[in-house]
Amino acid sequence: MSIMSSRNSFSLLFYINRSKQKKNGQFPLMLRITLGGRSVAISLKRSIEADIWNPSSGLAKGKSHEATGINQFIDAIRVRTYDKHNELLTRYDEVTAELLRDALLNVNTSKGKTLVQIWEEHNRELKETLKENSPLANWKRYCTGLGYMKEFLLKHCKAEDILIKMVDRNFVLKFQHFLKVEKLNNHNQVMKYSQNLKKLTKMAQLNGWLTHDPFATITLTVKEVSRPYLTELELKAIIEQKIDKEPIARVRDMFVFSCFTGLAHADVRKLKRSELELNPNGKQWIRIARKKTKVRAHIPVLAVVDQIIQKYVNDSSNSDSPILPTYTNQNTNRYLKVIARNAGIEKNLSFHIARHTFATTVTLMNGVPIESVSKMLGHKNIQSTQHYAKIVDEKVGADMELLAMRLESKMNW
Repeated sequence: MSIMSSRNSFSLLFYINRSKQKKNGQFPLMLRITLGGRSVAISLKRSIEADIWNPSSGLAKGKSHEATGINQFIDAIRVRTYDKHNELLTRYDEVTAELLRDALLNVNTSKGKTLVQIWEEHNRELKETLKENSPLANWKRYCTGLGYMKEFLLKHCKAEDILIKMVDRNFVLKFQHFLKVEKLNNHNQVMKYSQNLKKLTKMAQLNGWLTHDPFATITLTVKEVSRPYLTELELKAIIEQKIDKEPIARVRDMFVFSCFTGLAHADVRKLKRSELELNPNGKQWIRIARKKTKVRAHIPVLAVVDQIIQKYVNDSSNSDSPILPTYTNQNTNRYLKVIARNAGIEKNLSFHIARHTFATTVTLMNGVPIESVSKMLGHKNIQSTQHYAKIVDEKVGADMELLAMRLESKMNW
C-alpha cells in the first residue's frame, strides 16, 4: 500500500525475511519504508510461518487466532507509521526514510549524534572551565536552554531526544515559538537561547554530524533594551531616607554602595576586605574580578562608599569576610520596592538600576571619560559601555532643547 505526498513519494511494504528462518520454523516479519526513492527496512520483532503469509496483500492468510493477531499488529504499525510521517511533514523541510525510521522506533538506529547528547556533553565541558574563564551565567543559560529543549521535545516531538540531523529551519522556528509563547520568554531571551542552539549546530557541522545549517536563513537580532537609572534627585532621596527597619536599611546601603561603585549584586555579595587596596597616594580602591565576565574592575572608593564600608567593617573582620551584609537578589529587590515607594520614586526599582545609575548619573553625566567608566564597570569592551553613552547623549539633547526654548523667549528669535 502506498500514499503520495507533495513532498515525497511514500510507500510501505510488509514482508517476511525468508533468509533468516528461526529454530521454530517461523520467519521474521519486516517493514520496508520507501520515501523519496530511498528505502530502509525495520524488523518488527514478530515472526510468522511461511505457509500462512500472503506476499501479495502483505498480510497473514485465514482467520486463525495467529493470523488475526498478526494482521491487527500490521494494521497498528501501518497507522502509526502514517501518523508519524504526517507529524514529521509538519516539522521538517525534508523527510527521509531514515528520518521516519528513527522517529518510528524512537531510537538512534543510525548511531548518529543526538541533540540532547551533544547539548549535555557541551554543558559538562563548559562547567569544567568555569573556574578558568567561562562565566557562570553563560553555563546556567545553557542548562536552562537544555531544560527548555527537553520539554519541547517531549511535548511537540513525542521523544526524549532526536538525531542532530533532524534539526532544520522549521525545527528552530517551532522551538523559538515554544520559548516565546509557551514559556513566556521575551524577544532577547529567545534570541539568547537560539544563539546557544546555533553554537551547538555549528559544532555538529564541524564534526560532520550535521550536513546543513539550520540557521542559514534565520537572523538572531537582539533588540536594544531600555536601561533605567536614577536621577541625582532620586538618588539623593534614597540616601537621605529615614529607615527604621534594619533589613531595609541594609538593602538601601547595599544599593547606594552599588550606585557609587557600579558593582552588580553578585559582586557586592562576594566583595572581601582583601579586595580593598591602598594605592601609593593612600587612596583606597576596589580591585575585583567581576563574577559574570571575570574581567577585573578597578574602582576608586568615594566618600559615600567609604562611609558604608566603615559602618559594617570592623578590625576583627578577617580579609576573606564579605564587606557588606547582603540578601538574596529576590529579597533585595522586594525591599527596594518599599524604599522606592517611600522615596516617592515611581520607577520599578531593582538592584541592577544601581549599576545603570553609576554609569550614567554618577560618572558619564559628571564628565568621567567613557574609557574610565568602561574599566570601572569591568566591561570586556567599550561597546558595552556605549549603551550608557547613548542615554547621556539623549539627556544632553533634551537639556539643549530646553536651553534653546529659554534663549528664544529671552532673545525673541
